[in-house]
Amino acid sequence: MKEITEKELKKLNIDELTHLFIDTINEQNLKLIEGIEFLVDEKFDDFTKNLNYVIETNTEVKIKKVFEGKIFKSKLIFSKADRLKLFTKINDIKIISEFFANKMLLYKVVFPDNEFKNQLIIVLDSLKSISNGLTEAIKAIGSDLSKAHNICEDVKEERRKMRKKEWQLLKRLYDYDMDYLSRTFLYLKELVETIMMLADHIKSFSEYIQFLATKYLIFD
Repeated sequence: MKEITEKELKKLNIDELTHLFIDTINEQNLKLIEGIEFLVDEKFDDFTKNLNYVIETNTEVKIKKVFEGKIFKSKLIFSKADRLKLFTKINDIKIISEFFANKMLLYKVVFPDNEFKNQLIIVLDSLKSISNGLTEAIKAIGSDLSKAHNICEDVKEERRKMRKKEWQLLKRLYDYDMDYLSRTFLYLKELVETIMMLADHIKSFSEYIQFLATKYLIFD
């Protein structure tokens, strides 16, 4: 994503800053997911590069600073408290992604077999889908509350499918003839569980967007 200066940021309105903020965080999320896909393919250099990008990129900090400086002077469809909470929840995605990236860089695992890899890729595709869906819903909430609400239903349904895949992956992991205290076992378990931690936050965020959509639709 192209670097944007503070001067350029100050020309944007609250909606534009919100859209830019979620686009920035989503782009980092997709980099993280791509990095895990590189790990599955045992492309360790690309894996490391992508995860370090997630950790080191801080464009969102500048956007957040300008947003916070503008919000108290703005007249908005949503209350300032709701806008700030929305921004905070977007920022929480970055915090989880950075935590995830740091954790995964601790060890470069070799996967036990292709079936585990294939099932993990399916889960990662779903994570991509709900991350993009959440981004679309956040952009829609300022102009089309019903659309935002419906997108979030799709996000929640996809997350439910991911939960089933999570248990299948963990069951497969426990069925391997493997030391349960080995680094490989612990790493793969943490990998699956941390993917779902990010998915759970996105699902919870979707429910909050639905709450906002319902709250403000009353006044339409």
